[in-house]
Amino acid sequence: MPNASYGFDFPLEGVVEEPVRCFVAIELNEEARSALAALQVRLKGADRTAAQAVKWVAPQSIHLTLKFLGQLPGARVQAIVEALRNACWGCEPFELSLAGAGCFPNPQSPRVLWVGLEGDLERLASLQQAVEGALGKLGFPPEDRPFKPHLTLGRVRETAGKEERRRLGLATRALPGMEGTKVPVAAVSLIRSHLRPEGAVYEKLAELSLQP
Repeated sequence: MPNASYGFDFPLEGVVEEPVRCFVAIELNEEARSALAALQVRLKGADRTAAQAVKWVAPQSIHLTLKFLGQLPGARVQAIVEALRNACWGCEPFELSLAGAGCFPNPQSPRVLWVGLEGDLERLASLQQAVEGALGKLGFPPEDRPFKPHLTLGRVRETAGKEERRRLGLATRALPGMEGTKVPVAAVSLIRSHLRPEGAVYEKLAELSLQP
């Protein structure tokens, strides 16, 4: 069975604590984080005024989300970890790499700035579906949108004007590709999100290794 390492300071059995806000994700290696940090610096420098309209994600917090679980009772965490353990069973480690940058929903009026992924996308899709299936048995509904793997660089603030958004879209489209930066995938993590005024702070609760 896959190995699991837990970040809890208490035993999981019988734990009942305050609600937790969680998601399931693939964490990045340092090479990928460094490359994304450099890309953020380049994007900020391309248009400093427009860049101030973006809430940038700290490079150490950038991750590939597989499933957002939302707010849930702490007592459910153990069952979720076991479901993820089952989802990881039979999944071989694989490799992705960083690709080009883009915007959601479009470059003319972006709300999210991101970097895409390429590589073994079929195995990534299979892993995401395994996670969906395992958590679906616990009552978590499937995502209502198709899975589009991406890494979020920043989110455009609601106060940003039309011209600032247009310039951000142009600057993002002009960025070079990130091909060649590898992202090995060998585990899935359950991460807790602490919402704070200065931004979300992430705490890893469990890490489940992929094993064939």
